[in-house]
Amino acid sequence: MYSLLRKPCLQLSAAVISLALSACSSMAPEKITTTSDWQAGHEQTLSGFDSSGRLAIKDQGKGTYANFSWQNLGLVQTIEVKTPLGNSVGVLCQDSDGVIAEDSKGQVFSASSIEELSQRMLGFVLPFDHLNQWVQGYWIENEPYQLLPDGKLKQSGWIIQRQPQINSRSPHIVELNNARFDIRLVFDEYTDTPSQSSAKCELRHKPS
Repeated sequence: MYSLLRKPCLQLSAAVISLALSACSSMAPEKITTTSDWQAGHEQTLSGFDSSGRLAIKDQGKGTYANFSWQNLGLVQTIEVKTPLGNSVGVLCQDSDGVIAEDSKGQVFSASSIEELSQRMLGFVLPFDHLNQWVQGYWIENEPYQLLPDGKLKQSGWIIQRQPQINSRSPHIVELNNARFDIRLVFDEYTDTPSQSSAKCELRHKPS
């Protein structure tokens, strides 16, 4: 499978990097005030959401910037990466059947896990299985975690700080850091939606 995926993944990675680096000015720094309202992530407390915003990733001092739209339906999560002008760079979706993606040329390819696909596409493992809970202010149950004195959460090799919107638990800014990467998500729009247990990625229904 690696040989089949390698070429389109490299093309998408190159597109993300080249287009996103040109957008450095689109994501001005914004100070984050960390809160300490982390809670245990029980399945019944989690909700779906529709969101959009800006994404910044720093890898050893080198920055990548892009816009994103992220739809979380519970078992189905879809992220679309866009240029500052609104052009789609790629769409990545995870459901119960695995992970499927589409590049800017409309080529569709798949992988067994989102960690595998994000490593090939972006050069690092995106903590996607946990990210939807962390942005909502929950730590992952049944996994070791630590609440730090400054209000940050430490779990799964990442340190996460979160600033909610005013008078709401919905996220405004979420930052993740580990020994190599700094990831910053700024949510411009965020709306809670019902989770759907039977949904599938729309890409699976596209004609081949």
